[in-house]
Formats: sequence, C-alpha cells, structure tokens
Amino acid sequence: MNEFLKVFEFITESTISVQNNPGESSELKQSATELNQSIQSCTEELRQSAARLKELMAVSYKHLYHAEDVWNSKARIMSVPTSELWEEIGKLAAIDFRIRDLQKKCQTEVIQDIKNLWLNQCEQLQQEWFRDSKNGNLKKELGFSDKDGLIQGLDKTIKIINKEMISLINNNLGFLSQTLSDLNFDSVQNIINLLDFNERANISVKPASYSYQKNYLINTKGNHSNFLSEWIKLTWSAFLNQRLMVISRGRFDIFVNRVKEIIEENMASRFSECFDFALATTTELINFYNDFLEKQNRYEQETPEQREAEKAWIDQQRQKLDDVQKQINIILNQS
Repeated sequence: MNEFLKVFEFITESTISVQNNPGESSELKQSATELNQSIQSCTEELRQSAARLKELMAVSYKHLYHAEDVWNSKARIMSVPTSELWEEIGKLAAIDFRIRDLQKKCQTEVIQDIKNLWLNQCEQLQQEWFRDSKNGNLKKELGFSDKDGLIQGLDKTIKIINKEMISLINNNLGFLSQTLSDLNFDSVQNIINLLDFNERANISVKPASYSYQKNYLINTKGNHSNFLSEWIKLTWSAFLNQRLMVISRGRFDIFVNRVKEIIEENMASRFSECFDFALATTTELINFYNDFLEKQNRYEQETPEQREAEKAWIDQQRQKLDDVQKQINIILNQS
C-alpha cells in the first residue's frame, strides 16, 4: 500500500509542475488538472482503506495477545502442586457427601415428621368434633353448633404446624449453610487467577456471586413467617366458603389430605432449590479442579523445545503485524 502512495505522490507532484509551468499548453494543463483530481480520489481511498485495515488488525493483535496470554499461563498452571489440587477435591467430595446425607434426611424424615404432626393434630380434631358423645361413634357430619369449633381448631392447628415447620426448615437449612461455609473459595480464586484472561472471564465458577446466591436462596427467600397459610390459601379459602353448608367427615378428610399434599410438595420444593444449588456448587468446583488437573497434565507433557517454538511463532507473527502497522501509519499520517 505504501508503494501505491509513493506512485500517487509522484503523479501529484508531476501534475502540479505542469500546472505551474507557463510554457505548457492549456490542453496539457487541463489534462494535468483532471488527472490530479482523480489521483486525489485514489489517495483518499487508500487512506480510508488503511483506516479500515487498522481496525481489522486490532482484532488480529487481540488474538495474538490471547495466544501469548495462554502461553504465559502454562508456567503458572504447572507451578501448582498436584497434591494440593487433589486435597481440595477430597475436601469437596466430603462436603458433597454431607450435603447429600442432609438432603436425604430432609426429604424423608423432616417432611414426614411435619406430615405426621398435621395428621395427628387433625385426628385429634376429628375425635373432638366428630365423635358422638352419646354412642361414641363418628358422626358423618357436623351440626351448625360444632362447625365453628372445628374451624377454630383447624386455624389453631395450622398456626402450630406452620411454626414447627418453619423451625425445622430453618434449622436444617442452617446446617446446610454451615456445611457450605467449609467451601474454600479463596483457594478457588487463587487457581482462577492463574488462568489466561479469556478463561478467567468465561469460567462458570463465580466466587463473587456465590455468597449472594447462597444468602438469597437459604436466608432471604426463606424469610417468611407464615409459609403454610400462603401455601394453603386457596384450599383453606375454599373450605371456609362452604361453612354455611354442613361439614361432612368426608369433606374434612379431603381437606386434611389436600393440605398434607401441599405441605409435602412445598417443603420438598423449598429443600430442593437449596440443596440443588449446594450440590451444583460442589459438582462445579470438583469439575473445575479436574479440568485444571487435566490442563496441567497436558502442559507437563510438552517439552521445553515445544514451548520455545510456540513463543518464537507468536513473536514472529507480532513482528509481521508490526511491519504492516508501520506502513499503515505512514499512510494515515501523510498530510
């Protein structure tokens, strides 16, 4: 491109010389003027092309910088003792096991305890309000005088179950939070800092956002004092809307079983979102260390000659780009 600029400059100087020579014919001067105009257009096009080429070359320099950044990261990656990486993986595996053990307990024992407590409380209400005091048999339905008593008993029972349920959920999620506090994110961040820039930016492990997600899922999202009433709101409302009708034992049983299902569904969902996050975190961290070990192993297989050849290739490409860049700058700086 710079050779073209020299040609255009030579022609421009020649046309100016003709235009300024009083001895030249008017026809030649006219031709020189027209040629000069067209050459100026060529020169401007050359400068515009140089400007566009400079923008494109910026991308090439970026890719070359990345190649050098990766090359530099290899020594940092190989400097980490393998034993330390395996030690962290072992700790993560132990934490993962504890989380799964607690999850199993919550999914079976804790949820079942609340369901049993609900059923036992409702059984007491049934015995209190449906049991005929004269013959001891269960009545098929309640009279109007007993309906309000049953509803008041259910309302009180719902509050009792809600309090116990929240206590169990918070206690067990507190154990989960305590287990997660053993995760060593300082070590993870130190390893991340050894990677090249692109990998650091694109890596799925995000220590900075982990604490926020954990606090939101386990603490903020669960910061509610009346879970059960919210969960059964529609079911309870439908039950109360029929209070002008006779409350049969069958309708009472349907209500009790539906609330039991709602408790199970929502407690399972609440535990799942927290435990899924916890297990996804440990799995992600274990995969991160395994990937780092695999990368470390590949780099250790490379010979010093291979690494030097890689660096020489990178330097050679930069030199070529620099040579082109100099030519482009000459064109752009030409007045």
